[in-house]
Amino acid sequence: MKQFDKGIIDFCLELLYPKRCVACDKVLLKIEKDMGICKECAPKVKLVGGTYCIKCGGPINNPSEEFCNNCKENKHHFDQAKAVFRYTGGMKEAMYRFKYSNRRCYGKVFATHALRNYGSWLKAINVDAIVPVPMYGPKEKKRGYNQAEVFAKALSKATGIPIANKIVRRERDTVAMKELNSTKRKKNLLKAFILTENVVQFRKVLIVDDIYTTGTTMDEVARVLKSGGVKEVFGMCVCIGECSD
Repeated sequence: MKQFDKGIIDFCLELLYPKRCVACDKVLLKIEKDMGICKECAPKVKLVGGTYCIKCGGPINNPSEEFCNNCKENKHHFDQAKAVFRYTGGMKEAMYRFKYSNRRCYGKVFATHALRNYGSWLKAINVDAIVPVPMYGPKEKKRGYNQAEVFAKALSKATGIPIANKIVRRERDTVAMKELNSTKRKKNLLKAFILTENVVQFRKVLIVDDIYTTGTTMDEVARVLKSGGVKEVFGMCVCIGECSD
């Protein structure tokens, strides 16, 4: 009886809130729902692909290169990171809706693609917990949610890796990173994050965020975690910009 009731509820929810393509926002056909992308958008939504920077996970054009220019020039505190999609085309609109239009349902879609593309990598690194990049408290309260935490929870559910969303706190608000150069980005995030709990029980963790640009945010969270005793810090983002090589 409970299963029957759940089926009725799910059917009604599907009628009221049909699943939509993350890229164009059109209602999805039944065969498209698992992937969350319609057949028209599928060829235009670009995954990172096979040639990527072995440090940040960003796409690079020259297969003979191991690192993008950013990772060649900058030392990162995280050990290695991956990104699922290239931040271009329909994914720019998708990320805007995910962040500002309460499309928390996208988190499950992003986690599905993350597991599909990096499931073996996640098993290999064998992390103890998933840590979403925290938002500044008042900003999160105003928005109603933290999109990085939404993705983290969906990834946790898909992988079985526990989420540790309270061990790092964002102490102060910061200027939008897209408005700053690399030097100002680092100064902008200086002492922005603090540990709120003892993290010695975690040997390896995975930081997750929505968009990776230069890695400054992930670096600062990784630095704070390592200062508390975490040995290895990995990262995963939904989207990453086109890297230069």
